[in-house]
Amino acid sequence: MDELKLFLAAYWQLITVFVSFMLFVLALKVWWSEVKFFVMRTGWSFPLIGRLARAGRSDHKLGGDGWYPIEKRVCSDFYEHYKDFSQSPDYYEKCDDYLNKVEESGRSEKGPFLWALIIGLILLEAVGFAYVLAPFMAKNASSNEQTMLAWFVAFLLSIAAVFLTELTGKEWHKNSLLKKIRGWWEIEGKQKKLNLMPEKDISIDKTYNDNNSLKFQQVLNRVPANASVTPTYTATVITLVYICFLAVGAYLVRSYTLDADNTEMVNQAVMFEQTAADDPMALLEQSAESEDDIALPAELAQVNETATKKAEDEATSARSSASRVTFVILSVIFVMIQVVGIYFGFAFSYAGKESVKARNYTKNFNSAEELNDWLELKKDLIASQAEAYLQRLREKMSRRAVISSDEQEALQVGSTQRTFHHYLANQAVKKQVQATTPIVTQSSVVVSQVVAATPVVASVQTEPTPVEVATPAAAPVQVAAQTAEQSLPAELADVDLTKLSEEDLAVLAEDFELDLAWLKKQQRLAIIKSKSRTSV
Repeated sequence: MDELKLFLAAYWQLITVFVSFMLFVLALKVWWSEVKFFVMRTGWSFPLIGRLARAGRSDHKLGGDGWYPIEKRVCSDFYEHYKDFSQSPDYYEKCDDYLNKVEESGRSEKGPFLWALIIGLILLEAVGFAYVLAPFMAKNASSNEQTMLAWFVAFLLSIAAVFLTELTGKEWHKNSLLKKIRGWWEIEGKQKKLNLMPEKDISIDKTYNDNNSLKFQQVLNRVPANASVTPTYTATVITLVYICFLAVGAYLVRSYTLDADNTEMVNQAVMFEQTAADDPMALLEQSAESEDDIALPAELAQVNETATKKAEDEATSARSSASRVTFVILSVIFVMIQVVGIYFGFAFSYAGKESVKARNYTKNFNSAEELNDWLELKKDLIASQAEAYLQRLREKMSRRAVISSDEQEALQVGSTQRTFHHYLANQAVKKQVQATTPIVTQSSVVVSQVVAATPVVASVQTEPTPVEVATPAAAPVQVAAQTAEQSLPAELADVDLTKLSEEDLAVLAEDFELDLAWLKKQQRLAIIKSKSRTSV
């Protein structure tokens, strides 16, 4: 216990730096999406050199679509984070289905306890390597410099060992799935002469596309594999070579160091005897002692000297053997730590292409309702912040010393006509048109212009509400809305209503002056028709 206290007192700076670094890396891994969102917002709002500050000092020209390019860039940056939470209502069930089909349902990633254990194992390995390397690091350096350099190299070796064992564990888990694929294919697919290759591009959103496929095909559609669908052991071989090199190398360094110490002890004893023989005072003392002692016969003196030397050799040999056994035990402990690391990588990893994503969307929720509520909360938060940044951008743009009346009017109108919700509606319509028609038609351009040109009153906290403004682009929509029987405008003929969220439907109903209840009914009918075609 006292030695541990002395060790912590001597190297607490190094230990603090190492633990802080590992915690920082762990925090980045766990909250990476929040970190990216924070960095993006900081890049816009940073004083003087931020994008908002620079935009306020620059000239901007209104685009043909009614948007300033800098406004679209703000919306685009926020949209990259918004779409991560813009999922369908049945996304929870899709994630569960994806994990079940890839045979990874019930698995989990490493929690804080396991990460703390891994950090502790890295620290333990580093301590062992530091003691081995310290005497041989930079012979001309001071003792403190040697210790610092030894600790640095030891940390690098330990972190590399953890990285390789993690890769090896993941490789073993992936190989176990590949063996299952081949085993099931031998039973089910080979007799039916089915090819052992992925049949579809399967993602979480398309997880139902292979419901009728055999089990081996479902797993193969989700696990990356080589052309022959066979296990690979590249990471395993590299890790084994690395572990054996460190384990054997550490043993040899300790063993040779022990031999050097024993040789040095013998040399020091011989040098002491020679020095005593050359010292006159030592000779006088030895002669005085010999006069008092009874002189032994030469044969007995020889036997006595031989016995003494044999006892010293046996003691030295015993110490050497005990030290070497200790070195072997330390190497075995190091190897077992790596085995534990490989097991962690095997038991707490995913091999599916989107398994980690699916697990992240389901691990903290018990039902689809909980997930959807959380997604809506995150979307509202991002949308409100996007609106706030757009407002700050327009305020900075309006403060320029030279600004025309047309630009001033465009900035004032932008608070109602160019909002983040309008940008979302445009993106939804463009996405649906691109999904239904590979070539961009004129109708998609008309829809984009109608959504951009229709003004609504919006704030950071609330959804846009319609106001009556007569514009040339909206005139056909008004005529259609006034007919006795409602129907979808020609601009929305290519839009797949089944893939739109309630928020998208509300924006479209608002912009095209359609009844929201009627539009939801049309969506429901489209879903029923789609299901009936699928069942047939």
